[in-house]
Amino acid sequence: MKIKKALFIMSLSLSVSSLFAQGGSNSGLTSKKGEMYLPQAGDWAISMDATPWLNYFGNFFHGSGMTAAPTAAFLNSNQTIVGKYFVDENTAYRGLVRIGFNSGSQTAEIGSSDTSTAFPKAQVEDKRSISNHFIGLGAGMEKRRGSTRLQGYYGAEVMFYIAGSDTSYTYGNAFNSTTNPAPTYYNWNTNSLGVLAIGNGRATDNAPGSTFGLNLVGFIGFEYFFAPKISIGGEYNWGIGFHSTGNGTISIEEINPYTGKSQTDSYKTSGNSGFGVDTGLNQAFGTGTGSLYINFHF
Repeated sequence: MKIKKALFIMSLSLSVSSLFAQGGSNSGLTSKKGEMYLPQAGDWAISMDATPWLNYFGNFFHGSGMTAAPTAAFLNSNQTIVGKYFVDENTAYRGLVRIGFNSGSQTAEIGSSDTSTAFPKAQVEDKRSISNHFIGLGAGMEKRRGSTRLQGYYGAEVMFYIAGSDTSYTYGNAFNSTTNPAPTYYNWNTNSLGVLAIGNGRATDNAPGSTFGLNLVGFIGFEYFFAPKISIGGEYNWGIGFHSTGNGTISIEEINPYTGKSQTDSYKTSGNSGFGVDTGLNQAFGTGTGSLYINFHF
C-alpha cells in the first residue's frame, strides 16, 4: 500500500511539473477562451503612446473626469510609425518610418505706402510661404526573454533622416531710395509692423541647408501582456549619433547704394554638424526614449 501511495504521489508530481512546463512556453500561455497571450512567428505589431490610455483609466480612481478618452496616438509627437514583425517567438524585426511634406502660407493686410492723399488709405498684402520636408527610416532587430506574460527584450537599430525647409516672403509695398525710402512691411518674426531703413534689407527667401542625421543605438525594454496580444511596456536606449546641416542661402531685397535702386541679392548661410554618444539619441528622429507605450499584435 505504501509503495502504491508513493507511486501515486510521484505520478501526480510529474503531471503538475509537466503542466507548469507547458505553461512556461509561448504556446502554452492562453486565455480562458483559448486566445494566445504572447506573439508568435508571423505576427505583426504596432506601437503607440500609452499616456492617453493611462490618463483615461486613471480617472476611475480620482474621479475628476477631465482627461480626454484614449486615442490611437503616435508613439511620439513627430508622428513616426513604429512596427514589428516576429520571425519567431523570441525574435522580431523592427521598422520606423516617417515621410512628411507640408506647406502653408500666411497673409497680412497693411496700409499702403502710397503718398497720395486718398482716404481711407489703400491696403496692400504681405505674404509668407513655408514648406518643410522630413524623411526618416529605421530598422533593427529585437530579441526577447521570458516565458510569462512579463517579458524583457533587447536589440539594436539604425536610423537615418533628412530634413529641410524653405521660407519665402512677398511684400505689397515696394521701396527705393527716392520715391519710397521707408516702406511699411509686416515683420513675421515679431508679428508686428516694421519700417525699412535705407541701407538695410528685408528677406525674400530663406532656405537653410538640408540636415542629414544617422543614429546607431542599442535598446533594452520590457512588456507586460495584460490581455491576449496586447501589451504595455517601456524602453530605454543608448548609442551614437551624427548630424550635418549643409550651407544654405538667404535672399535679401536691398538698396544698391551706387544706383539707388532696389535689387535682390543672395548670400550664403553657414551649416553645422555634430556627434554625440548618449542615451535617447533617437529623439532626433522623433521616436522618444524612456516613455511608456502600448503594443497591439495581430
